[in-house]
Amino acid sequence: MTNRLTTLDTLAPADLIVAVTACALPEDVLVAATAIRDATERTTPRPNAVLVFPEAIATNVEDALEGLTPDPALQWLPHQLHPLGRMPFVPGDDQALFQPLASIADRAGAQACVLIGGLADGITADTIQRLASPVIAQTIDLVLPSYPRHALDGLINSGIVYPLTRALYGQRVGGQLGLDFGFSRRMLSALGERRSSVAQGRAIWLLAEAAARGMHVAQAHVSAWRPPVEAATDASTALAEVLGSLFDDMEHHASTWQRTRGSRAVLVVGEETGAPDEPRTLDITPMVESFQLGFRNLQDVWGRLLPPATLVELSRLTRLTPDQFRMPDKLWARVVCDFAIGHRLRVIRREHLLRALTPVYLGWVASFVAETGQASRYAARTRVERLCLAYEAEKPYLLARWRWPDRFNP
Repeated sequence: MTNRLTTLDTLAPADLIVAVTACALPEDVLVAATAIRDATERTTPRPNAVLVFPEAIATNVEDALEGLTPDPALQWLPHQLHPLGRMPFVPGDDQALFQPLASIADRAGAQACVLIGGLADGITADTIQRLASPVIAQTIDLVLPSYPRHALDGLINSGIVYPLTRALYGQRVGGQLGLDFGFSRRMLSALGERRSSVAQGRAIWLLAEAAARGMHVAQAHVSAWRPPVEAATDASTALAEVLGSLFDDMEHHASTWQRTRGSRAVLVVGEETGAPDEPRTLDITPMVESFQLGFRNLQDVWGRLLPPATLVELSRLTRLTPDQFRMPDKLWARVVCDFAIGHRLRVIRREHLLRALTPVYLGWVASFVAETGQASRYAARTRVERLCLAYEAEKPYLLARWRWPDRFNP
């Protein structure tokens, strides 16, 4: 092979597809090519790879290839790539992203595909190898990323997404709100062949899709730091965006998660790399005050969503000072379950429902910060583990209310 761009019609057989969606400059594509070369050279025998990049920069990339030493194990394929935004995948990505990648993998006969949705600084050999190697060597179908973060970053994931999906689907996968993934060809094909989520208005949560199909999941520690989902907006908007799609998906996959009991560890690839581990001092008083204000102002709304016993427990918390404030894990997990059920039943407008969770969420954040703000990352991870166990313990409650909402009101 030479350093010339290829097309689908001329694509030669390959073992690995690496798609980089955010590359806007030829220099970014060259960074990706170097990372792919370094990653594949670590594997024996070395796999042949295809680098898929946005076709809008194809001419500039071809010019940049002049003078480079040809790599016989790498093909360069410009293609129309749908850019990735914040996870989960938005409705329509099944047709705009997964169908094209599945077609490329089928044409090349590739068994693995790595999707890199971030900028060039996140395209490293370690990232590519960790996302690809479980698929190539260990019959894994989906590799989800775990990014280095401070314990107090990404708390929507730590407090809701991870423990809830772990309880639902029985797999201990902490990273789902990412931009970098590894797929088997059969996982890509399944995603590409699913009925379009556009018509359903439903986002795509990869762990749920894999669980529904009985596919094998792993997690990889990757080095690229990603900002928490809260960074781009306020907590209320972030909750509405993330939990609205998560609760929709939870309803769609109810037949899957209702059969699951307990949880199990999944294969983890790579070592956790260090985000800043210094203690943080955060003032939790405004969060506690937001919780207290929410309790006073949202009585009518919370009364339609939460059982009386839960409201009584929340009322007790309003009488605590910030230094005393601690929200029990069982209470927080049960509140999330109740809001998921209210979302399913459309007790009130869904947008209002999701935003009504914000004061309780801020109360949980205040409690978590009070317990872990000065703790090490290991101690914070242990704290999240206890929270996950509480969610798992509350799953029978969730099942009972989900199946018999009119008859179950503790």
